Amino acid sequence: MTQLLSVSKAVRLAGVSRRKLQKKIGSGELSTFEGKVRIEDLLRVFPRVDLDADPTLEQIAQIKSKSKPMFDWQQRDPPSAEILLRRLQTLSSLFLQTQRALDQNSELLKLAVNKLDVLSRDGDLGEIAQGKISTLFEQLSRQQSELDAQQDQMLEAQNPADTKQQRHSHNKAVLFTKNLLMHIIAPSVQIIPSGHEFLIEGGDTVLEAATRSGLNVNYGCNDFKCGGCKARLISGQVVETRTPGYKLSAHEKKMGYVLMCCNTAITDLTLEAGEAASPRDLPEQTLETHISGLQQLNEDTVLLHLRSKASDNFRFLAGQKAVLTLADGMSMTRSIISCPCDGQNLYFVAHRGSGDEQTGQFYQGLQLGAKVELVGPKGEFCLQNMSTNPSLFIADDAGFSPVKSLVEHAISIERIKGFELYRQGSKSSPSFYHNLCRSWQDAFENFNYINPQPDVSAQDIAAQIMRDHPDPAKFDVYIAGVRPFADTIKNALLAHGFPAKRLRVEVMEDEIF
Repeated sequence: MTQLLSVSKAVRLAGVSRRKLQKKIGSGELSTFEGKVRIEDLLRVFPRVDLDADPTLEQIAQIKSKSKPMFDWQQRDPPSAEILLRRLQTLSSLFLQTQRALDQNSELLKLAVNKLDVLSRDGDLGEIAQGKISTLFEQLSRQQSELDAQQDQMLEAQNPADTKQQRHSHNKAVLFTKNLLMHIIAPSVQIIPSGHEFLIEGGDTVLEAATRSGLNVNYGCNDFKCGGCKARLISGQVVETRTPGYKLSAHEKKMGYVLMCCNTAITDLTLEAGEAASPRDLPEQTLETHISGLQQLNEDTVLLHLRSKASDNFRFLAGQKAVLTLADGMSMTRSIISCPCDGQNLYFVAHRGSGDEQTGQFYQGLQLGAKVELVGPKGEFCLQNMSTNPSLFIADDAGFSPVKSLVEHAISIERIKGFELYRQGSKSSPSFYHNLCRSWQDAFENFNYINPQPDVSAQDIAAQIMRDHPDPAKFDVYIAGVRPFADTIKNALLAHGFPAKRLRVEVMEDEIF
């Protein structure tokens, strides 16, 4: 029975980056069937895969641990005993079905061999016919002997003296076993029509796993009452882990709808669900939050952590802004520096400003525990929808917040082929910015960080970009910063031939350092 793997599972089982696997698919080295990869083909393309490595470890875990500290409420709980039992029972049933199919095929092969043996000795047949039947009989007999031998080898430990064919059989068996293990610990989900994939790990619901993976699937609350996260189950099995406050109608149940917020996967799933693809797809929201953390980045800059009530989530796209209003009515518009994977814990950068009385007053009003009203999301500075083009991100200190959000989201969805970040810093820039960018470069082979000398001009940065990329047509470009910086970079790149339709600019009018 041919074993097909989703791309997400193939990446984990092979221990390679998603970009590397997709490059093999794009070149034709690795074939796919309906978007899935055969175990045999995976072993052929990656014959030296380390099958003893932990398949759940990926580079993306490194960057998440470095750039986003995990708080108590963000830790994953392991799957419950009931969920694990259900998954094991499903696998047991699959094993029985597979075994029955193998037994039937084996019996059919033996029957064919016996019939051919009889025909090869039939005196009524001509000499030529007997010769052809004898040849076919010998071929099938050898094939049956090889299959029997392979089954015996798969039950034994791999021996260094094994032949190449024996090692391949052993590796195929190990990979098959690890894939079955992943069915238990991390079932995969495919969303249609977008084709996005993600894994459900720990005790996550489908909705939690989707948002952790950076997908902006539709939902409307965080307390299981609105029904906004309902999706149609195309294939697979789910189990309800939380009691919903919203009741699906009899017609919706008949059509196969489930609530992603209250269900987790028993098997791999295919779901039909809506996703926000552009800012127009998201409603304006008003949330009551409180200041949960204030981290001083330098003398005049603070990292602000807002946390909403447990029943509320703020939906936004990476790169967008929100309006923050303190209890005294003081308001400021700020870019969200965190990625959309956690809508309950939101991060912003706030600074005193330079000669701006309103900015200074807002900064002084930031106190732990203080209430902050959040309205948004605002703005259209987002990733090009569904684009896989290599991307250039260009930011000064004022534009670092939206660019950080875009980069982290690009890392989460693992879709962009490669990206580079050009950052204009100064001697007073928070060291947090530089250290974070260095950690991205250390963790990802397809990320490049260019950090010119402090206080280098926008013209010099534009000149370096044009020297580094004489062929600009293949890039998506994202520029964020104060107006003189953003306009200088944009005009220089357009003159150099960067396509205007793939160039996005965010002018940081309210976020001047």
